[in-house]
Amino acid sequence: MSGDARILIETSPGQSRALYLVDGQIVEAWHDFHHDPDLTGRVYRARTDRVFPAQNRATATLEDGTAISVRTTRHDRLKAGETATVTLVAAPREAKPWQAVTGARLAGKNIVLLPGGEGIASSQRMIRPPAAPVMKALQSMIEDTPGFGVILRRHAGASEDLAGEAAALVAAWRAGLRDVEGADCLFDNGGLAARIAVQEPHLPQDLVGPDGAGDFDALWDRMIDESTRSDIPLAGGGVMWVEPTRALTAIDLDSGSGDLAALLSAAPQAIARQLRIRQTGGLVAVDVPRASPAAGRGFDEALEHALARDARSPERIGRSRGGMTEIRIAHGRP
Repeated sequence: MSGDARILIETSPGQSRALYLVDGQIVEAWHDFHHDPDLTGRVYRARTDRVFPAQNRATATLEDGTAISVRTTRHDRLKAGETATVTLVAAPREAKPWQAVTGARLAGKNIVLLPGGEGIASSQRMIRPPAAPVMKALQSMIEDTPGFGVILRRHAGASEDLAGEAAALVAAWRAGLRDVEGADCLFDNGGLAARIAVQEPHLPQDLVGPDGAGDFDALWDRMIDESTRSDIPLAGGGVMWVEPTRALTAIDLDSGSGDLAALLSAAPQAIARQLRIRQTGGLVAVDVPRASPAAGRGFDEALEHALARDARSPERIGRSRGGMTEIRIAHGRP
């Protein structure tokens, strides 16, 4: 992302908070309460309680009694009563427990590292393949680092240094690996700063001291206000309305005091930013005003480009028969 980009990290009694800013504008926010830490990304041994093959899921329990729901595939061989290695991928929400996937993995911005795996696989939703020199460097890195495989994520084709990202993930994995007999946590991805560094390895991190605490609080309050209001003013006089429900998040675009061209120009960046700053997950339906085919294609391309900056790899599914642009985003952070 162009511009002056940096991460501000503030630690105070009982919590850690971070803000991602580009030219003074808040792009993303993180928080971690010390009494209720974010376990997303940790790898555990879990006891399988029940398996539901028809639903591709299982229920399991961690050593401390924490209940989790595990997403399975047809290749998994989970059995009730046995232990399995799982990676937590999403926090509890709406009465649902922690969500997990089978096996150990560490997700970066463009790559998912598979400890114990081998080779290079690609997401079926990858938009375009990486350049040949980038792939050659990645292949060489994987061959020189036995015991690891990778999956290329949706937007990996835009990366110019997949080998560097893979090497950083391997280093992060080795740093967080726990080899304690009897412990159920196999990998701890560290504190807030370490987790952010995995997703944004090239961004500088600035620690907020006592003198900057007031300014940070003001930025945080601004972020809260912006991410909770339903009406978002857009450049050019337009307005974007955001309405979350249990089933999906609905977004309505209104030209307001401006014209349609200004609305379609400003909306893609605003949509992507709001989805990211709110950490919206699941299905998103955007009511896009009717426009010419050329204007519609321009809007879609701009939205695709804006969404590509989100490490969760949002997928623009397409446009429904009713004219709604549909976006799918995995719950939780990568």
